[in-house]
Amino acid sequence: MIYHTFLVSLRSLLLIIVLLIASFFVAHLAEAASLRVSPATGVYSANSTFTVRVVVNSEGKSVNAAEGTLTFNPRELAVVSVSRANSIFSLWVAEPAFSNTAGTITFSGGSPAGFTGTAGTIMDVTFRAIGSGTVRASLTNGSVLANDGRGTNILTTMSGGSYTIQAVTSTPSPEVIVEYVAPANTPAAPVITSATHADSSAWYPNNEATLSWNLPSGITEVRTLLNDLPTSVPTKVYESPITEITLTDLPEGESYFHLQFRNADGWGKVTHYRLAVDRTAPTGVVITRDQSIDLASPVQSLVVSTDPDTSGIKEYIAMINDDGPYTFPVNASGTVTLPPLTPGYYVVQLEVVDAAGNRTIGTQSFTISSFDRPLFTEYPTEINQGVIPVIKGLTRPRATVDVIVRQVGAEATLTTVTANESGEFIFIPAGRFVSGVYELTAQATDEYGAQSELSHLIRFIVQEPGFIRIGSYIISALSIIVPLIALLGLLLVSIWYIAISIRRFRRAVTVESKEALDILHREFSTLQSALRDQEALLQADRKTGKLTKAEAETIQVLDLALQTAQRRVEKEIEDITKLTAKDT
Repeated sequence: MIYHTFLVSLRSLLLIIVLLIASFFVAHLAEAASLRVSPATGVYSANSTFTVRVVVNSEGKSVNAAEGTLTFNPRELAVVSVSRANSIFSLWVAEPAFSNTAGTITFSGGSPAGFTGTAGTIMDVTFRAIGSGTVRASLTNGSVLANDGRGTNILTTMSGGSYTIQAVTSTPSPEVIVEYVAPANTPAAPVITSATHADSSAWYPNNEATLSWNLPSGITEVRTLLNDLPTSVPTKVYESPITEITLTDLPEGESYFHLQFRNADGWGKVTHYRLAVDRTAPTGVVITRDQSIDLASPVQSLVVSTDPDTSGIKEYIAMINDDGPYTFPVNASGTVTLPPLTPGYYVVQLEVVDAAGNRTIGTQSFTISSFDRPLFTEYPTEINQGVIPVIKGLTRPRATVDVIVRQVGAEATLTTVTANESGEFIFIPAGRFVSGVYELTAQATDEYGAQSELSHLIRFIVQEPGFIRIGSYIISALSIIVPLIALLGLLLVSIWYIAISIRRFRRAVTVESKEALDILHREFSTLQSALRDQEALLQADRKTGKLTKAEAETIQVLDLALQTAQRRVEKEIEDITKLTAKDT
């Protein structure tokens, strides 16, 4: 039991140790940086100079300081100069110092803003090669501090450089002839053309060249040679003369194709055709903003550095927030001055193009800040029409101020004024304002081209003077009252006319109703009399002097119907008479 408990405890302890070790390595993997020498290799001649850079790779972290020692063998190398002109650091605990006796170069610098990148230049070192063979420059005693407020050293690796120094020979190669003198009556120098490498002075990314030439009469042989020497005499003979050749796998750099014709009198003059090949895009591209220029300035510069390129950097092509492209020639300082920019955030994509057309793209972003907006100190909120106001404000000394005035609903007008030494500016409109609501804003540009934010919006009202305004109110009121009175009078006249018309109508209706009633009585009386006469005639026609039952009932029904109809018509006429007789 005790043994089992001991094994469990031992396993738990081992697990804890493994976890601690894993967390230690994870932490170091999460925070890592490296120092290296660039380029790491190279081939140089004895007694020549070459330049290397000490660069830092922050591995995605922000770093703000680095220090270390670059060592070399003083019997093999000597320091010519140490420069921090292209350095990412602006603060130095001690300027980079070197000793050709001890074979050391020390550096210790930093930057408050911090740096994040894969190849930030700390310093440039120019060496002179003294001996020959393989020489080394190594980094020791280094540290890279994270920009985390604690100064954590996140340096994990350091790598130096190894270079081959070739001894200078005083004896030229056997095949090298400075100038070949052709015998008399021999062929002239051939004329070489190329469909792939047409310009012998230019660089090309194509490592396969096709060359051709014409054969003059009398040519018996052709000989060629391809090497890296500009003045060699060809050695490969074609007894059957050729007029074209294809050269494959050309090495990077400059090569020379040599061509010579032969006739019966001997070998003629030699043509040397340069073939320059560069298939590798620029490497080690590092783009930084020129820290000496204030971020409020509209004109910014970028500093571009690259590793040595075979054909050399030809130009830079920039896209600024998808605007461009802008082409910039290469200068000695490696700076690119961008066109004037307004305040805002910018991403610059810079394409580094070498002489062969190979390209590498790097990016740099920054924000151009604006200074404080102009402040209006004296301005009206309400003015009378015809009055020209005087408006005052404050901004940077000697800045130009664009004052924008816009009547609501109309086009804006812009007037430019200049602030004095104290930053005061005065705006007096060129003409009088008409009635309405106006908006006033301003934007300043200082003497260096930096722009301010747009000022706060000011509104003011322009209206007519008081006595004119009162008269306008009275006229406006009368223009409403007078038509109302006229309409009221017209309404009264209309009512009076309608009342008279109604009375006349009622009178006429009353007279007609009485006449209709009289006619009704008279006509129905006539019908009653006619009915009686018919009854009497029927009785007289009978021998008995009596009507039949059916005849008596018919006469009775007709009499009753006439009486009922008379009463209904009289009732309707009386109702009409009563309606028209009512008092209006």
